[in-house]
Amino acid sequence: MKILSIRLKNLASIEGTFEIDFTAEPLHSAGIFAISGATGAGKSTILDALCLALYDKTPRFTASGENLYLSDVGENQVNQSDVRNILRRGMGEGFAEVDFQGSTGYLYRSRWSVRRARGKSMGSLQPQVIQVIDLNKGEELQGTKTELLSQLVGLVGLTYEQFTRTVLLAQNDFATFLKSKESAKAELLEKLTGTEIYSRVSREIYARSKAADEAMNLLKQSISLIELLPEEELVALQKNKEELVQLRNDGVKKLTELNGQLTVVRTLGQHREQLLKKQEEESVELEKLKKLQESLLQQTEYLMHFREQWETLQPELHKARELDIRLQTLKENIRQSEDTLNVLHKQTIDSEEKQRLVKVELDSSCISLSKLLKKGVSLSVDLQQIEETVVREEQQLLFYQKENDNRVSDLNAFGIQSIGEEQNRLLQQQALVQRTLQASRLLTDLRAKQAELSTQLAVLTQQLTDKAGQLNVLQHIYENARLAMSQNVIALRHNLHAGEACPVCGSLSHPYGIEGSAVDTLYHSVEKEYKAASEVYKQMNDREIALQRDIRNLIDQQKFQEEIVAAYPGAEPSKDYLNTLLKELTQRLHELEGKMNQYQLLYSEWQRNDELIKKMRNHCEVVREKLNQLRLLMQQTVAIEEQLQIFRQTESTERVRYNAIDEELKRLQQERKGLLKGKTADDAERAVHRKEKEISETLEISRKEVEKMQVGISTLQGEIKQLIKVVQELTEQQKQIENPDKLTESISACQTANQETEHRLSLIEVRLLQQEENKKRLKEIEVEWKEKQSVAEQWGKLNKLVGSADGTKFKVIAQSYTLNLLLLHANKHLAYLSKRYKLQQVPGTLALQVVDCDMCDEVRTVYSLSGGESFLISLALALGLSSLSSNNLKVESLFIDEGFGSLDADSLRTAMEALEQLQMQGRKIGVISHVQEMSERISVQVQLRKLVNGKSEIVVLSA
Repeated sequence: MKILSIRLKNLASIEGTFEIDFTAEPLHSAGIFAISGATGAGKSTILDALCLALYDKTPRFTASGENLYLSDVGENQVNQSDVRNILRRGMGEGFAEVDFQGSTGYLYRSRWSVRRARGKSMGSLQPQVIQVIDLNKGEELQGTKTELLSQLVGLVGLTYEQFTRTVLLAQNDFATFLKSKESAKAELLEKLTGTEIYSRVSREIYARSKAADEAMNLLKQSISLIELLPEEELVALQKNKEELVQLRNDGVKKLTELNGQLTVVRTLGQHREQLLKKQEEESVELEKLKKLQESLLQQTEYLMHFREQWETLQPELHKARELDIRLQTLKENIRQSEDTLNVLHKQTIDSEEKQRLVKVELDSSCISLSKLLKKGVSLSVDLQQIEETVVREEQQLLFYQKENDNRVSDLNAFGIQSIGEEQNRLLQQQALVQRTLQASRLLTDLRAKQAELSTQLAVLTQQLTDKAGQLNVLQHIYENARLAMSQNVIALRHNLHAGEACPVCGSLSHPYGIEGSAVDTLYHSVEKEYKAASEVYKQMNDREIALQRDIRNLIDQQKFQEEIVAAYPGAEPSKDYLNTLLKELTQRLHELEGKMNQYQLLYSEWQRNDELIKKMRNHCEVVREKLNQLRLLMQQTVAIEEQLQIFRQTESTERVRYNAIDEELKRLQQERKGLLKGKTADDAERAVHRKEKEISETLEISRKEVEKMQVGISTLQGEIKQLIKVVQELTEQQKQIENPDKLTESISACQTANQETEHRLSLIEVRLLQQEENKKRLKEIEVEWKEKQSVAEQWGKLNKLVGSADGTKFKVIAQSYTLNLLLLHANKHLAYLSKRYKLQQVPGTLALQVVDCDMCDEVRTVYSLSGGESFLISLALALGLSSLSSNNLKVESLFIDEGFGSLDADSLRTAMEALEQLQMQGRKIGVISHVQEMSERISVQVQLRKLVNGKSEIVVLSA
């Protein structure tokens, strides 16, 4: 995997579009290059762009652990971990683009872009877009953003985590790793190698072992809660149950017999009542049958009389039917004639309206044409005269057009483009001279101010040295006085007596006194003087720090102004030269401005004539169009008048035919009114048939009702006979029952006794069923407890080996193997960097030790390494992790971020020699550092230069 170029626009402090092309000189030939610049200039933004284009992630946003929302534009908010926050404020769009050689050897281009709504700086942030192009085929890969990011992992050959451990090396983590405690080593090694799974496994084993123990103990407690009945009580319950079952069966049998006797008594009473009702119903139905038979006879006679009347109306019906046919024909003819008249009348009206509209449009066209020709308002025009006028105006238009074409030729011959280019070139040179002159003046002022501040700093430094000496003396006095005032000394002083030896020093003289009042006074005096001196020293020290900061700021400003002066082409110019050159440029620009004014006058004249020509051309075109329209309207007027005459004549002929048909129709309708009372033959015939049908249906209904009533009476008589028989049988059965009036009381007493028996039996059955359930449950719990005991023992053994609440136990074991594998890769790289050292793992721990091959393989602690040696070890470990993460993938691009700021001159020289050895392995190495000495030793540099308003620019330089 190899990075070929990085392009970015409007990201963080980078404003504008910049490209870092590793295939072009000087980066193409450089095995090692520096990415340098002041703090905050945007060095890490280059790496952010690289990660965004390939993975839509960056280390700086991935590290955000809080879910906070920040204000964006207007009322919009955006999560602080959102990678779109990298878009520079005030910009409408930005992108990061990377060309790279994939794991298969093919070339690809991945582009990450983000924009605001409508491309405006105040628009809301839109979702970021990923585009991937196969540069060998010139085709864009298709898919959603998630699918494209998944394809990029395959093309690069590394996941995001592997990429940040393989391509972006941070050896500072390994410098911390060398001298940290064992638990901290395990955590750091997890973070570096991405093997956090072992901690999670250890915690999971511990949790599962604890859960298995709790489940086993819970089942054990459940066993103690299950109670079983004694055997003697169980036998007694069984015997009592059998007795109650027999008692319940006897009660049910007796209750059944009593219910049967009660049913016989109640049924006998019900059947006697039904027999009386049936006999009464029989009398009523016989009377109804007699009336229905009389009505049926009357309806039959009426039907025969109606049919005789219908036969006498047949001749009148035949004549009415003939007249109906003739009337129907005349009505159809008059309807057709009326439709034809309506159509002709509508056509006539439409033609008249069309004639009126064409006339109005013709008058309007004449008025409009008269106004265009400025001849006043007129409803008639001379077409020949108008045609001659238009021809004259068109000839005049051609003359004006020819004159203006000549002006265009004069404008083209003026050479305004070369004048403009010359003016732009002079303006750029003028701006450069003004900027250089201003920087030169400001540089003089800054140097003077620096000299003044340096003098003040030297004086203050000397004063601070003197004050430090005085403060040391006062501090020594103050510490002695404080010691004299300590609790133990005060207690000892209280035990001193005049003439007795001091148990500490043996002296018989006690100069500080027995009570210590003089010591107290002296202590407070020294304390006050010491604090006052300390405050003065602090103020002087703060002033010295402020002066040093001001001087550094002045130096940075001087460097910036020196870069501006140095950017001027040629040797460093003098102020007199620049002033003279500035005057010459101003004079030349004034001359060019005069020529531009001449051109502008000529252009304005051409523009005025061009507007006049456009107006004349437009007037001729409008008049020509109106003239053609007028001719067409005159032709339409003649055609419409001819068509209107035809429509009027046809309408008159059709109206005469309509009147003749209407008179014949009225005569026949008068004759038809006297037949069938004005009804049609079909209506009269349908009325007769309908009436006959109604009479027949009524007659049939009456006949069916008579038959139905006869059947009902027969059925009723059969039911009466059956009821008489049943009543006789039930009367005999009732005679055999003792005390039939007290059956209800006997049944109630039997039911109460049966319920009591059933209740007692239910209680016994519940206890017996509970006994069976408890036995079954106890057996199941014992089986389950044995299973959970086995599981708990297995998890317990595993927990004893690798389980822990915080995951430390398995983490340390696993990371020991990981560290061993890491050291294999690290020692391979260390052999390239320095053949003197070899790394070893302290047996049984995560600690490291160093074998010094130049000292007869002497084993040294990592605490004995110098700064340069620690750098070599850390770099070898970082490269080892890179090899471990990339497996069999060849990574040809490395970026080493920081880690050089704490190195002294010798260590820095060692580090540079190690990096030069590293590039001999065929890798292109980018060193990101703000250390001036290191940047000076690397000839090819990608510099981040700070500009005004917090923005930076990217410049590729070669010494």
